[in-house]
Amino acid sequence: MQGRFGGGPKPRWTSANAYSRAPKRARRSGWLAFVPLWGGAALLGTAYGAGWLDGVGTADQAQAVASVGTGEVTSFPFCHVGAGYNCVVDGDTIWLRGQKIRIADIDAPETHDYRCPSEKELGDRARRRLHDLLESGAVTFQNIDRDEDDYGRKLRIVLVNGESVGRTLVNEGLARYYGNGRRPWC
Repeated sequence: MQGRFGGGPKPRWTSANAYSRAPKRARRSGWLAFVPLWGGAALLGTAYGAGWLDGVGTADQAQAVASVGTGEVTSFPFCHVGAGYNCVVDGDTIWLRGQKIRIADIDAPETHDYRCPSEKELGDRARRRLHDLLESGAVTFQNIDRDEDDYGRKLRIVLVNGESVGRTLVNEGLARYYGNGRRPWC
């Protein structure tokens, strides 16, 4: 095969023309070129969210969640869909070191599976307030008579600087004491 100006075989792959000379099936255009990048980012995000990249073993995770009076001060950003590491899901659920924790003594309005706009608005306010409370000091947990709920979430009374965040949210009208089941907020 002759090059453009004669003189030798036509190069198939060089750094200068690798993309333009690539076989059509190997070339990607537009947004398809980023699919492998998005897939890798999603995989890394999942691994980080599950705590796999931190090196904390499951025994350490279980002990951190089950221990009473750990007094940890940590950052709690907001969670998005799926698992998290240290983050706030809604007004009564958080993730800590890869373990989902349900604040045992309260029920807050839903932010994901809400039944009306007013529930969503109140749920968003409860979520932001829980975030602010968790960011304000040392977080500790108290066990209750049950370790987990039916969804596998750890059930704990959550305290910040010794004060119940559940009680604070109820007193501010952002949650209510848990009454054995979901009651409508609309």
